[in-house]
Amino acid sequence: MALHFVLRSSCRNSAPVFVSLLNAGKAPAVARSLNSVSKSLLLPKPAPSLALASLRQFTASPVRRAAATGNHVTLWNAERALSVALLGILPVGLMFPSQAGDALMAVSIVMHQYWGLEAIVTDYVRPILFGAAVPKICHGLLLVVSAATLGGLFYFIHNDIGIANTIRKIWSTKPKA
Repeated sequence: MALHFVLRSSCRNSAPVFVSLLNAGKAPAVARSLNSVSKSLLLPKPAPSLALASLRQFTASPVRRAAATGNHVTLWNAERALSVALLGILPVGLMFPSQAGDALMAVSIVMHQYWGLEAIVTDYVRPILFGAAVPKICHGLLLVVSAATLGGLFYFIHNDIGIANTIRKIWSTKPKA
């Protein structure tokens, strides 16, 4: 333990002595070259010229920042809230069939399906792979399919027995013997 304190105090006292030797030019050549390298690393770098700064920021296409197009955190929270709400909407809608419950199930299922497929289209049908037109066409088709699905479900709810009663009927069918 005593040796530890002696070594620590000797190292603490030798650093200022070594620095004074470096400044005086009496240190070995290797130490002087290390001193110049450490000074070059510690000194701030000169600011780039205006021409280099403007060249560095030049792009051929507009810069798209996610925060500029909307609040994605709010959308992500809405998607999670809908997913959790579906855990209650589906069982209640199936246990107590009604047109309002069927409409709520239809809207929430189609929204959930749309957000999931939109994430897939956005992630895998990228403009860098397919060009600028194909992702827009895919997003448009997704909107059309989602609107047609919701319209078909509403038609089925109002002109037939509804979603919950259909699922109950499917579950109650007996296999033919």
